Amino acid sequence: MRDRYVLLAFDALTTRAASTPAGAYGPPDDDWAGALRDVLAASDTARSAAPDAIRPHLTFPWHRPDRMHADRAGEDWWRHHESTFADALAAVDVPRRQADAVARTVRDAYLDAAAWSAVDGAADALDRLRDAGWNPVVYLNGPPEVDALLSAAGLDNRVTASFTSALTGYELPHARAFETVEDALGGGRVWFAGRDPDHAAGALNIGVPGVVVAPGDRDVAPSDRDVAPSDRDVAPSDHDVPPGARSVASLSGLADLLEGR
Repeated sequence: MRDRYVLLAFDALTTRAASTPAGAYGPPDDDWAGALRDVLAASDTARSAAPDAIRPHLTFPWHRPDRMHADRAGEDWWRHHESTFADALAAVDVPRRQADAVARTVRDAYLDAAAWSAVDGAADALDRLRDAGWNPVVYLNGPPEVDALLSAAGLDNRVTASFTSALTGYELPHARAFETVEDALGGGRVWFAGRDPDHAAGALNIGVPGVVVAPGDRDVAPSDRDVAPSDRDVAPSDHDVPPGARSVASLSGLADLLEGR
C-alpha cells in the first residue's frame, strides 16, 4: 500500500493568541498584524494601532506567490522583512526612526511560544488522521521557524514533516511549493487541506486533491450532490471553493472525509 500524506496549511492548524477577535479563522495576516500591534503597545513610543489598521500596509512574499525568491534561513529572513514591518508601522503614523526600532522586536514577539496554540480540534484531528493511516505534513508560508511554532502549539509530535516557504523559496499555491513537498516525501498519495481556496486550486492544478477548511459551510459539495447520503459528511461552500475541490467545516470534518479513503 502506498504511503498516504495529507499536506496541511499551517494556518489551518494554529492561531496566534489575541491576534484577532475572530480567533483562528480571521484573515490570514492577523497573526502578523497582531504581532505588530503587540510590539507597538510594548514600546516606549506611546502609540497604538489595531491589527485592522496595520494589516493593509503589510506586504509579504505570499501576496505574490507566483514569484520564486531566495531561500532565507534564520536571521536572514527576519532581517529581510524588518523593512516590511517598519513600513507598516510608519503607515500608521509611527515616526520612522521609532518604527525601525520597533520592527527589530517583531521576531521575538511573533515567535513567543506563549502566544501560539492549536485551533480547536486540531490535535484530535491529527490523531485521527494518523490512526487512519495518513501522515500529516505541514507547509507554512512564512519564516524558517515552522518547527518551533508547531512545538509551541503542541502539535510537533503529531506531524510527520514540515516545510516553510522561507527555506523552499516558494509560497503556496505555487506549483513548486507542492512539488517540493512531493519530491521530499519520495512518492505516495498526497491530499492538501487549508483555509485558502487559492491554495486548494493550486493543489488541484498539479493533480493533488484539494480540501478547503471553511468553518460554517454546509455539508454538500457541488461535485458530490449525486453521491450517496452517507458520503455527504463534509461541508463545502457555495462560493469560493474551486471546481473539483472539497470543503469541510472543521478539521474534524477533514478527518471524517479522509478516514475511509
